[in-house]
Amino acid sequence: MVPGGRVPPPPMYRPKPLQSRPPPRRPRRSVRGWCCVSCMWLIVVLVGLVFLGAIAAGVFYVVYHPQLPTFAVTSLRLASLNISDSDAVTSRIEFTVTARNPNDKIAFAYGDIAAAFSADGGGIGDGVVPGFVHPPGNTTVVRAAATAEALTVDPVQAAALRSRKSHALSAQMDGKVGFQIGGFSSKRINVRVTCAGISASLAKPEPAAEAPAPAPAHTRHSPPRGVGGAKMTTTDAKCKLKVKIWIWTF
Repeated sequence: MVPGGRVPPPPMYRPKPLQSRPPPRRPRRSVRGWCCVSCMWLIVVLVGLVFLGAIAAGVFYVVYHPQLPTFAVTSLRLASLNISDSDAVTSRIEFTVTARNPNDKIAFAYGDIAAAFSADGGGIGDGVVPGFVHPPGNTTVVRAAATAEALTVDPVQAAALRSRKSHALSAQMDGKVGFQIGGFSSKRINVRVTCAGISASLAKPEPAAEAPAPAPAHTRHSPPRGVGGAKMTTTDAKCKLKVKIWIWTF
């Protein structure tokens, strides 16, 4: 009660406004989940490619039965070898390389092959074996020469070259080769051929042949033989072939 006998009106009730609830959020896939799925598919694809490659390699091996070619230095002639007082080597080496292709359906195509000869721990001559095509089941003989012009060597090697009459030589040949099957030609890969066990002495020129006596007019005779240096001597050098594909060597 308030003075005057009047009753104040009751306070007005105002309902509180309803707060709107935010819509429920959908769960998002984490970045880690996407990475796991991508890695899984990548692994599946790589395994599939490896599996298909293994099948193709197996079929290729069964059909063609590929074999590596073989190389040998079958003859060599040390035409000249001079060592100056300043330990400079001047030389000429004539040699023959015999390559054999044991495959029946695979041919090889070689580019120019760089050949380097060494003796007593150092190089004594460099040369180039010209490139060639090696048909299936074929034996190819290639002749080449290696030379050195005033090549400075170590004094120890120079002394060894002066003191020895017979020299133990080794050869290293680097080049590129590709194989051919029918009309298909592959890209060329690096190959290295190393040969050891070559023994050579400085060649001596053959004495001049005496002039033959004049033959009667009614007889036939063969032409006289030409006068030249010493002939090339056969060798039993053992050569190893290494094939390098990217970072792998076989």
